[in-house]
Amino acid sequence: MVEEMERADEKDWHELEPNYPVKIFLTIFYSLILVTGILGNSITIRVTQVLQRNGYLQKNVTDHMVSLACSDLLVLLIGMPVELYSAIWFPFTTEQGNAFCKIYNFLFEACSYATILNVATLSFERYVAICHPFRYKALGGKRTSALITFAWLVAVLVALPLLIATGTEGHIPVLAETPVQNLTFCTNLREHWVMYRVSIFVAFIVYMIVLVCVAVMCQAMVLVLRKPLGCADGGVNGAQGSAKHEDSKAKTARKQTIIFLESSSLTFTEKV
Repeated sequence: MVEEMERADEKDWHELEPNYPVKIFLTIFYSLILVTGILGNSITIRVTQVLQRNGYLQKNVTDHMVSLACSDLLVLLIGMPVELYSAIWFPFTTEQGNAFCKIYNFLFEACSYATILNVATLSFERYVAICHPFRYKALGGKRTSALITFAWLVAVLVALPLLIATGTEGHIPVLAETPVQNLTFCTNLREHWVMYRVSIFVAFIVYMIVLVCVAVMCQAMVLVLRKPLGCADGGVNGAQGSAKHEDSKAKTARKQTIIFLESSSLTFTEKV
């Protein structure tokens, strides 16, 4: 064990870092992703607000889209610069300190969870509006604010254990108890390894539950929107009559909504 510690102490860890051409390439690549993400989400926020102001989009949908775009922006602004600095340019030293490491892991995971849950709450509200319109009207105007608050609150609660389970830790060789040299990493702490694993497992369960629920709701909405208006009330004759009176704008809106739901379900699946 002593020989192993001596070898680890003498090892030049900088040899494992990417060379400068790779660092420069990854810096440019990360910067492009960051700029694209900031522009895309900023445009989303602006466009949804303009559409709502002109009457083309409901306020509850706008609120959900703004919340989703904000969580995406926070993921990019928090994750990209820190990842570029700590994982690519200086992977074997964490000079910001233990508190910064904990806060970074907590905020990044909380915003990531919020992105997924915002998709879920938006899907749930659209599901109720399309499949259960009378129940949707009975829920009242504070429904959207409650759903968005619920999404962010659950995201914070799920990420909260990372404030304890992560931090800065030096390099510890196998069978050793203390670091052998001044190498610090922002990682999960050895003494809280069980809590860290439980946190990751709970997050995975949340992701899977949300994934299944969104897929089921999107499928139900697509099935309802593909039916002609009034088919549930008037049978075959009612369906034929309603189909004749359904104008081209309504049909176009239905098709666009169906495409949006199917693409949203696919995008959410890929993100999870």
